[in-house]
Amino acid sequence: MRIPDRFPIVVGASAEAPVQYAAREAKRVLDLLTRGDHAICGACSAFCLSFAHKEGLEDGFEIRILPAGIRIAYSLPAGAVYGVYALLEKLGCRFFAQDCERIPQTPSPLPDGAWEERPSFRVRELFYREAMDGVFAVRLRLNSARSTITPEMGGKARFYNFSHTFNRLVPPDVYYDAHPEYFSMVAGQRLRERSQLCLTNPEVKRICIEGVKKWKRENPSYRVFSVSMNDWYNPCECPSCRAVDREEGSASGTMIRFVNDVAEAVEQVYPDIMIHTFAYLYCRKPPRYTRPRHNVIVRLCPIESCRSHALDACAFETGRINVQTPTTLTFSASAGENRCESDFLRDLRGWSAITENLFIWDYTVNYANYLQPLPNLGSLQANLRLFKSLGVKGVFEQGNFSLGRSGALGPLKIYLLAKLMWNVDADADALTDDFCHGYFGNGGDAMLAYAKLFYSADAHASIYDAPNAAYLTEDLLSEAERLLETALSKTDGVEHERVEREALSIAYVRLAREDISEPGHMDRVDAFGRKAAALGITELFERKSLESSLKVLKTSRYALDRQAAESISYPI
Repeated sequence: MRIPDRFPIVVGASAEAPVQYAAREAKRVLDLLTRGDHAICGACSAFCLSFAHKEGLEDGFEIRILPAGIRIAYSLPAGAVYGVYALLEKLGCRFFAQDCERIPQTPSPLPDGAWEERPSFRVRELFYREAMDGVFAVRLRLNSARSTITPEMGGKARFYNFSHTFNRLVPPDVYYDAHPEYFSMVAGQRLRERSQLCLTNPEVKRICIEGVKKWKRENPSYRVFSVSMNDWYNPCECPSCRAVDREEGSASGTMIRFVNDVAEAVEQVYPDIMIHTFAYLYCRKPPRYTRPRHNVIVRLCPIESCRSHALDACAFETGRINVQTPTTLTFSASAGENRCESDFLRDLRGWSAITENLFIWDYTVNYANYLQPLPNLGSLQANLRLFKSLGVKGVFEQGNFSLGRSGALGPLKIYLLAKLMWNVDADADALTDDFCHGYFGNGGDAMLAYAKLFYSADAHASIYDAPNAAYLTEDLLSEAERLLETALSKTDGVEHERVEREALSIAYVRLAREDISEPGHMDRVDAFGRKAAALGITELFERKSLESSLKVLKTSRYALDRQAAESISYPI
């Protein structure tokens, strides 16, 4: 069915704000698509686009194509917004990036009948700075908690104090001097710095319960509050905590018992509340006996896992990670009973069996070297399918959250991950092809071939690999440079700039591999820095200033001394 050039969009004046937002977005794009004027009105007897409430769709939607018009049905108001963008995509429109909306010259015909869509995950979060823009995020059908999505756009997931909250609930500066027993005992000493909490101490539990209640009183619109470990190791080894962890076979024993008690106490006052915590680092393995309560969210983190292979197809992972000062990591096969699968996969299945609300925090870029290519495009869909098959309710995909632009195929990953979080069975190859040709224009063929170079790798890949990683072979780098040169020769304007930003990745690897005593090295670093800044890059290493990072490139081959760069902070 081909739609008329002009038809009204029917939405009542009393309709929910997101439905009215959906109608305005439909008009904006349809006017461009058909070069007509689609009036928004309260009623119409002719062919029109209309909205209707229907139970059972959750935050999905149903679209019916009828002789009398197009009807988008929704249960939650966000479904109306998502339905409009799905309809526009059926008509041939694409929303590839913040600065890349493609409207075809002629709308594609619509299929007759009806179709329904519901998301694969209840919470779909992309932690890339570009994907945190609310207008763009809802076009990709995301509901990221850290995005700028407004209630008018359909709303977003709401997590208060999203992560690593022990020091906020029980600040060492406030409590340690008088009560060192509130904090981790490690090697017989109570820690003030880099400490966790003593989770069997009843006063610690009381303080945390009162802290969560205070958060709720001050932030009544939130339903989810994080009670979660600090971002390092050092769990408490006091006799009481150690006894629980031994009984449970994991330090998650004290964690889940503690969080369950907080959740139960807070529920007595706020029955709609959820408590969010982590299965991360020393808490990754599920407890032997304790089960998370119905109002507890457990977020599992595969930070040790290989990135170049799917989680259910690789038995290799790294050991202990110092996330504060990360270094290149060594992989080894899991030593469990089944050496064909990783310890993480065993833990994922274990949590899935005992947890009603299992969420994931996954990792998609190289945080030690933001511009360095990570060969993980082929594992993204497989991992999301695995998560869905094991009942995961929400996924947080962490990427480059610096304040600037992202390279290393970041825009492609944003688009692909968003589409796959909505539908894990979408055609990833077709999405990648569509993106490369839509985003890079005439350079699309070369950039698609370039992207396929980083589909996977023979070697294992971690999120902290140095520029001398085994998978960045000379043959691969040379082919990447050839394809980038081809794409650059075929593009101009903004599409040329997009290819230039991707070309920084290979230039960075080459520069970081160069001997620092090589004549002209300092000048090449300066030139690279000017180019990167002009293309919107603000960080080479996670949370390190660009200027001081460039100094590291001048003095440290492979940027191995990147921790010497000046740290920066900003709201995230």
